[in-house]
Amino acid sequence: MHKILLLTGMTPDNRIFDRLLPLLPTAVVVEWIPPVGHESVASYAARLSRTINFDDPNVVCGVSFGGIVARELALHVNATCCVLISSVRSPSELPPWFRTCRVMTPRFAEAIMKATGVIANYWPASLRSPATWRLRKFAGKSGKWHRWATAAVLNWKPSQHADRVPSIHIHGDRDSTFPIRYTLADTVIRGGGHVLPLTHCEQIAEKLRQIAT
Repeated sequence: MHKILLLTGMTPDNRIFDRLLPLLPTAVVVEWIPPVGHESVASYAARLSRTINFDDPNVVCGVSFGGIVARELALHVNATCCVLISSVRSPSELPPWFRTCRVMTPRFAEAIMKATGVIANYWPASLRSPATWRLRKFAGKSGKWHRWATAAVLNWKPSQHADRVPSIHIHGDRDSTFPIRYTLADTVIRGGGHVLPLTHCEQIAEKLRQIAT
């Protein structure tokens, strides 16, 4: 069975794979590296590939934002297949509210997000909504990663040869982050939301085992 390289979502928390890893003996989690300036997804993936031992064929699998990076990373690491979970294959599959913001440059988008995060941080706790709590991730030094990753998605332009590595897209029909109606998923998980490796680990593991062999 090929090695399986796993990439988390935009929140760099490996716990999303806690239930999946025991079911996949050849799987390893790829640790994110700090972004450099306002670099693109393609540039970031190329740098990330230098931290990975990829002498043998492997399968690259990314969740959400990790799937977007996986599309680019697969070109550099001897991948036989790229698996997208709760993600998108191209910018055309992003929800409309994402696509309308793609006119912003990375620098401008990050500046807007930083200011929004500061405002959310100072918003009275009694008046904070779930959206307000999410916006706080953009504030200060700790929000640098989220600001870069979000801006990188908004300005994502897939590499010319991105389709050189075959991709398989697994998606839940109740995903609210990337609604399935905007995507062209290959495998649909009924009742699945955005964190499929946690909620449907056995189905995901079975699919990955098939692909990796």
